[in-house]
Parts: sequence; structure tokens; C-alpha cells
Amino acid sequence: MKKVIGFVGSPRKGGNTETLVAEVLRGAASVGAETEQISLAKARITPCRACDGCRKGGRCLVEDEMQPLYDKMLEADVIVLGTPIYFWGPSAQAKAFVDRWYAMDQEGIREKLAGKKFLLICAFADSNPETASPTVNMMRTGTEYLGMEFHEPLLAASCWEKTDAAANAELMRRAFEFGAKLGR
Repeated sequence: MKKVIGFVGSPRKGGNTETLVAEVLRGAASVGAETEQISLAKARITPCRACDGCRKGGRCLVEDEMQPLYDKMLEADVIVLGTPIYFWGPSAQAKAFVDRWYAMDQEGIREKLAGKKFLLICAFADSNPETASPTVNMMRTGTEYLGMEFHEPLLAASCWEKTDAAANAELMRRAFEFGAKLGR
């Protein structure tokens, strides 16, 4: 059975990002995958201190709520990260989470990430899908560098109001199908 973990990088409870991550996980569960959703807004994740302690001890030295998330990522077969797009970039919550991946860029850990599937979900108010390009490029480069398989991202344009994603039947269908495909 595949494990699919979904990280929600939005501070907006019940908003578009959370709705889409939940729908992807629902799709994965429909084909028998074990799923878990984690709110990064609720987790106390401090910024990377660039201390390089992870290079000496094999694990990030910052003791916060990121520590168990490393294990969850390593245990998962599929990693889903949802973020709203704020000023052409990911939310602060998602960016702090991703910046802390620096500790996983080392021998013995990179190998455990290799081959994991990664899905990025971006919700944003603009109707132009290019608005998400800087975030998509950042995540594609980072995940591929760590050896993960970057899946076609799920871009949710024109999601201004909190319920726009849920009201878009085609978008919700695509989210479910992405989850079912990745959960197999």
C-alpha cells in the first residue's frame, strides 16, 4: 500500500489550497493508499539557520516541529505540497518548510528520497497560469535535485474567494484524478 502525505502550506483554514490537497488525498485513498494531511500553518517551523549542523550530525539541529516531518517525508511514497501563490512565490509557511529540506541534502538521506513522487498544488487569484511559474520552477528544480519525480503540477488559477476551488467541478475532478493516479 502506498503512503501519500499532503502538506498544506496555507494559513487559510478551509481555503482553496487545503480543499485541493484534501481532494488529492481523497483520490489516493480511493485506490487504497494510506493518506495523511498536515497543516504547515499549525506547525512551528523556524527558518533554516544555515549553521550546517546537519552536515556534522546527519540531522537538522533545530529542535522544532519540522523534526517529525522529515520522517514523514522519508516514509511516504508520494509527497504533495499545496501552497497559495503570494506575490509570485509560495506562502511563508511552505517556504520555511522547503528551506529546511537543506538538511536532507546529504548522503544517506538523498537516497531515501530518490524516486518518491512529488505533486505541487498552487492556488492563486490571477487568471494567468504563469503567475505560478516561479514557484513551479523552484519546486521542480529542488525536488529533481533531491532525486524525486516531479509530477505535472495542479494549478488552480482564479481562486480568489475561499470556496472557489470547491465550486469548480472540473478542478476538483482533476485533483481527485491526480490523487488516484499517484496513489496506485
